Amino acid sequence: MGADRGCNVDIVNGNLKLILGLIWSLIVHYQIGRSKFPPKKLMLGWLKAAVPDCKVNNFTTDWNSGIALSALLDYCEPGLFPHWKYLNPNDREENCRTAMELARTHFNIPMVLEPAYLASPHLDELSGMTYLSYFMREHSAGFRSTLAWVNSQLKDHTVSNFTTDWNDGRALCSLVKSLGASAKYQPSSDPTVWEANLERGIAAGKRLGVEPILRAKDMADQHVEHLGVMAYAASFQWVKPRINPGLSVAVSYDAHTTRIYQPTNFKIDFLSGEIDTKDITAEIRGPEATKLECRLTLNQDGGTGTFTPVQIGMHRVSIMCEGEEVKGSPFYIRAMPQLSAITHTGLDPCAVGSIVEVLVNSNGAKAGLVEVEAMSPTGRTLPCPVNERGGLYSATFQPDEAGEWSISVLHAGQLIQGGPFTCFVFDPHGVQLRGLDKPAYPESIFNFTIDARATGGLGNIVIDIVHGKKSLPHTIESLGGALYKVSLHTYQPGKYRVYVYFNGNTVKGNCNVLRGLDKPAYPESIFNFTIDARATGGLGNIVIDIVHGKKSLPHTIESLGGALYKVSLHTYQPGKYRVYVYFNGNTVKGNCNVVIDL
Repeated sequence: MGADRGCNVDIVNGNLKLILGLIWSLIVHYQIGRSKFPPKKLMLGWLKAAVPDCKVNNFTTDWNSGIALSALLDYCEPGLFPHWKYLNPNDREENCRTAMELARTHFNIPMVLEPAYLASPHLDELSGMTYLSYFMREHSAGFRSTLAWVNSQLKDHTVSNFTTDWNDGRALCSLVKSLGASAKYQPSSDPTVWEANLERGIAAGKRLGVEPILRAKDMADQHVEHLGVMAYAASFQWVKPRINPGLSVAVSYDAHTTRIYQPTNFKIDFLSGEIDTKDITAEIRGPEATKLECRLTLNQDGGTGTFTPVQIGMHRVSIMCEGEEVKGSPFYIRAMPQLSAITHTGLDPCAVGSIVEVLVNSNGAKAGLVEVEAMSPTGRTLPCPVNERGGLYSATFQPDEAGEWSISVLHAGQLIQGGPFTCFVFDPHGVQLRGLDKPAYPESIFNFTIDARATGGLGNIVIDIVHGKKSLPHTIESLGGALYKVSLHTYQPGKYRVYVYFNGNTVKGNCNVLRGLDKPAYPESIFNFTIDARATGGLGNIVIDIVHGKKSLPHTIESLGGALYKVSLHTYQPGKYRVYVYFNGNTVKGNCNVVIDL
């Protein structure tokens, strides 16, 4: 009781240090909040970020001249004290008085200290912290200034605090992205995902030169105190924005196709001198979303990437810098089969129109005594001019028929040992697809036939069916006699591209297009569809607008009764016909619908 009376007497008698200590306790509890981090560290972190030119490191002597306080006023309200840099540090008391009076007038900050005491080299730390805390409490002038800057950087949303709006990592990821770093944000209600988002944001902040004040785990805490987050956010204000990493790298490639088991290259160019090769990553996904190994060879200017496809079909290639897709990424490369791997007695199989070379070792035979003839499957004989170089004879011919050719090599009019030789010739363009003109429907099994009888018969058929840049599973069933049945599950509407290969050679006319529609539609025909307005309540007016080639087309609407309507349209030309539907003048949700995509 006696100690309490003594304390009360000291307060009544105006013991400034004791009074400020009491005020400080109240400020920590109600303004700054209880935190596992020392308030002194958090406060100093924000002040350093707010007035970096003043290089403040304490709450005492660095504030005696009044210059840092004047700079803080100008930070809180830009233009309030623009000439603070020109203040005379020797006029410390006057500087402090002017700044404190402005703070009271503009920000309602009480003068809990005398200007002379703030200017005194004997200013104690607790007193300085008590006064400066008014600039950084929630909804204070400093709070509003930092918040306004953050919102000026965010492109797709705003924040209203430095606590719960930062928990999930979205604000931090957006902030670093606005300054040219990259941090992937994953929306979620799971705090563990929030923490992962914040980890990526903090890592991106480090690349910008900003060290964290709190851990990701602390920032993800719904009870995080505002001051630590506010101090961290303020540190980004003086970061020089850089080019977004995705815009500082470009990727290019020479061809849209390759062959399986063949190393496939692409080129990477650095468009900025600030790229760290460790930040460049590549991801290759095959037809079944399988991940392929990719080797990157990079230097200060860029480099190359190489991968080897092992499956026939579309491969998605993604190149990223700091997790951001770069220019030209992603891109798709279609892997085709290897060239013919069939076996046949005699010369290697070849395609119609290719150049076949026959090599003959003379074993000392005289020039002019070696002749080569090629006989087609229909009995035609093609002469093969013979050339000799260093005792090695070569002859070429260009087969123009599919089937088995007979190659005769004669010496002095006599067949050489082992002759005649055979050469199987196939015609990849002899493949025909039948049944693609039939109507196709989503969520159904679509069948068509491959007729390879005109190829010569000996060979391997491979197809790749692509929808939405993805290769789709399908089955091929041999019907005998070089006929094959292909079955495909058409899950969604749209174009299905069918690529056909015979012995690894692209079939002429690739690619064929199969279209999956809600119902078949053809040019130069009447297309009908139904509008069901029963769920509207029934009382209203239906209006539609059908557009093709930026022109509205004539059509008819027939009432079927019961809020059902039949619409008829003459589809003169192929292409997209967009249907806009209005009910009582209001746009129907889901506009616009695409009826035909031919």
